[in-house]
Amino acid sequence: NKIFFPMKSFALAALAASSAYAAASGRAMVGTNIGGWMVLEPWITPSMFYRFLGKTHSEGVGMDQYTFCEALGPEEGNAVLRDHWDTWMTEEQFQQMADREVEIVRLPIGDWTLKPYGPYVGCTDGAKDKITWLLDTAQRYNIKVLLDVHAVKGSQNGFDNSGIGNRTIWTDENNFSHWEHAFGEWMGEWDNDSGSYKSINQDNINWAKDTIQGLLDTWGEHPAVYAIEPVNEPWWASDLDTLKSFYRDVRAMMKEQQPRLKFVFHDSFHFDGNTWNDLFADDDHENVVLDTHQYFAWWEKRGDIGLYCDDYGAVMNMAQYVKYDVWVGEWALATDVCATWLGGFNDANTDANRECQRVDCPKSYLATQGVDFDRTAAKLGPYGSPGLNPDHAPIFEG
Repeated sequence: NKIFFPMKSFALAALAASSAYAAASGRAMVGTNIGGWMVLEPWITPSMFYRFLGKTHSEGVGMDQYTFCEALGPEEGNAVLRDHWDTWMTEEQFQQMADREVEIVRLPIGDWTLKPYGPYVGCTDGAKDKITWLLDTAQRYNIKVLLDVHAVKGSQNGFDNSGIGNRTIWTDENNFSHWEHAFGEWMGEWDNDSGSYKSINQDNINWAKDTIQGLLDTWGEHPAVYAIEPVNEPWWASDLDTLKSFYRDVRAMMKEQQPRLKFVFHDSFHFDGNTWNDLFADDDHENVVLDTHQYFAWWEKRGDIGLYCDDYGAVMNMAQYVKYDVWVGEWALATDVCATWLGGFNDANTDANRECQRVDCPKSYLATQGVDFDRTAAKLGPYGSPGLNPDHAPIFEG
């Protein structure tokens, strides 16, 4: 099986640790993710969300792409996003990637890109053109692109990386809760008591299929497009029969219309052959790739880096039992959860089991739309997840 190791977010300084992907020739390739560009995540671009510190619920608080657009509205939201798109990724960065022999990038995009809905209408105008620019630029530098549908309507996992942190409940103007009821409801309404879906939302499933059709129609023949991933990280409680049916339908579309493209499917946090080897027949899985994501930060805390390496080796040994090529589409070497807003905007989903050191919060990278926060304040709300380690959540003075 082939193994692909790109990183979660775009960071040129880390490219030396790069990705390993065994190409058809058996030679390793280098790759990375362009995270936070087309799908906002507060931990990747925290300064984009400074403007919401100190705000109340009724004033509008952006915690993800959906609420970002909802809080700012179509005009201001689009102005900020256009500035972000222009400054977060530039041709100079492609030149730097090419100099470092990067050969493939994974581009997370939202299902609103070609057919915006709700607060995305107007707010995300211009996204299609910027993606076309990226593909054209990638082609000039001979860099392949995996189009990754990172966010789908209804949220496939409840995380902010799905476009909306589902479900976020405001308990008052300054406090909210999320992680206690973070459900993936793309497939349907989740019943937490029974641990199952009340029913399957076929409209959402069809919307996601139509999203792939749109990608095929718009960019399917673009020379830079190498692969498509129809949904990123559907959560572990996904109805697997429904998910497999969706995967089969999407792959059939791709195979009929653009058979050269690789069909990449996420393992829904079930990295084992027993779950996935029946997805396609033994004689019918050409250009099929299983994508698994591995993060040390969420594993059991280890005191020795060698133990992490041993654990990682044991996990990746599972690849031999998967009949498809295996890509590790996201990974990180961090062994802690100290990154600002890793668990969401002013939120956390981990208890206080690790020590973190504080550094100055970065200034905004935006050219014209940057906003800072009150750096003299002792702390700034709004606040989520009471009782969890505050070191991982609100901004504090110093």
